[in-house]
Amino acid sequence: MNDSPLDGLDARAIALAYLGFGVAGILGGELLLSVALSVPLAPVAEVVKGLAFVAVSTAFVWFLVSRKDRRIERQQASVRSSLDHLRTVVAASPVPIIAVTPDGRVTRWNDAAAEAFGWERDDVLGGPLPYSAGENSENSEEIIRRTIAEGGLSDVSVERRRSNGDLREFRLSTAVIRDADGEATEIVGVFVDVTAQQRRERRLREFEQAVEQAGHAIYLTTPEGVITYVNPAFEETTGYDAAEAVGEPASILSSGDMPDSYYKRLWESVRSGETWRERVIDRRKNGELYTAIQTIAPLTHDGDIDGYVAIQSDITESELTRQRLVVLNRMFRHNLRNRMNVIEGYAELIHRDATVAADEGLTDAAEAIIEAADELVALSEKAQTVSDALESEGTPRRVSTLVEDAVSRAEATYPEATMRTDIETGLNARVDSRVGAALDELIANALKHGGETVDIDVCRTEDDDSKLVVRVADDRPGIPDEEWRVIKRGEETPLEHGTGMGLWLVHWVVKKSGGSMELEASPSGGTAVTLKLPIGAERPRAWVPNEE
Repeated sequence: MNDSPLDGLDARAIALAYLGFGVAGILGGELLLSVALSVPLAPVAEVVKGLAFVAVSTAFVWFLVSRKDRRIERQQASVRSSLDHLRTVVAASPVPIIAVTPDGRVTRWNDAAAEAFGWERDDVLGGPLPYSAGENSENSEEIIRRTIAEGGLSDVSVERRRSNGDLREFRLSTAVIRDADGEATEIVGVFVDVTAQQRRERRLREFEQAVEQAGHAIYLTTPEGVITYVNPAFEETTGYDAAEAVGEPASILSSGDMPDSYYKRLWESVRSGETWRERVIDRRKNGELYTAIQTIAPLTHDGDIDGYVAIQSDITESELTRQRLVVLNRMFRHNLRNRMNVIEGYAELIHRDATVAADEGLTDAAEAIIEAADELVALSEKAQTVSDALESEGTPRRVSTLVEDAVSRAEATYPEATMRTDIETGLNARVDSRVGAALDELIANALKHGGETVDIDVCRTEDDDSKLVVRVADDRPGIPDEEWRVIKRGEETPLEHGTGMGLWLVHWVVKKSGGSMELEASPSGGTAVTLKLPIGAERPRAWVPNEE
């Protein structure tokens, strides 16, 4: 505001006005007194003194006003400079800064606002705010009303939609600019885009929930192996609660059953940045041993290892179950084979005596016993084949070699059968070597349930170069429907079950190699089993249950 009406004039104008009024006052006063009151004119010397005083006063007034003008000019220059700096700062600000009138008309819109919201400055100045609010966010009118009423807002969460429709999240702070009468003339808002930060925080919360609710024991350590975090599953698995485990070395779980070489290899692997996955025997807080598959991975930042994350899957029960099955399977096969040999021996004696005595009924009964004994011995051997195939390590072998070997074995067992092969020219792909056992079973099954001719075709799939097809077909109705339903369902029931182990062997081997199996009609009117097998490098080495 101006201090007085004279502030609108410069120093020269004020000084001249002062001089004019002073001279006019002295001379005019003398004339007025002389004419009106017949007072004699003052001596010239006195008039000159008065005029000299006016001249000196005029110079003094000019000096004071000039000094004030210079001070005002400096202040105005400083204000203009500050305004220029402010405009520069607003324009160059990396965060969006927007100003609007109380009725929502845009007065300022910096480059960061244009980048954040997608509208250019010239397109929005003078008009209403172009963006819209998210469904769960205050609209602009309410923000303006609250800003004026409360004198400004701080760090308010809002959602605003960009010109392309993308919804972004911001933290908004506002301020009010008022005129001399205290009326709001402009509302300024500063937006900080926190969309990426909010998404990261949500992902972190989701990750934290996933870790907290995971069924596997998870713990974090420092680079030196000191535990910094454990999840609830860790507490349940080990018996140590978080307060007991955090701050302790991971070696509190050590059972003493693992050799020093195990831990040496472990640390060499993780310190080099590799992920470690092996079987481990650890000890719970109560002293009980447990077996787990343990995965340990380094946590890195800018190439440096900040710590490690370890995940344990407790396989104690499954390993005990596997061991029990292995023992029972071995005892069953061993005892079954021995007892069947005894039964078959006695049955042959009975058969010989019955033949001598010409007792046809007893002869037939003895033959039935011998046949049943042979089938049970064959079943025992089949169980051994299944066990060997599934327990062995699969290695990549050429599919053509596997087919040729299976055909050779079948021709030796079924010399009267006809086997025809059609292998795609130039196909040198490799598949899991255990597929050979599956081919043996499919060929034998085709000859058992079908006719005497088996067709084996091998080719790449039409839609996926990473897989190939092996099709084994017979010329008569082959695998019974009930057998196939059991395999497709993946389990047997008391009312519906398979009659042998051959198809189960094929099913397990194909699944283990990462493939699939389908049943369809063959071109010759029989049944065809189609295997779709992955082509590729050697599969990762699995852990061996009793290996240390």
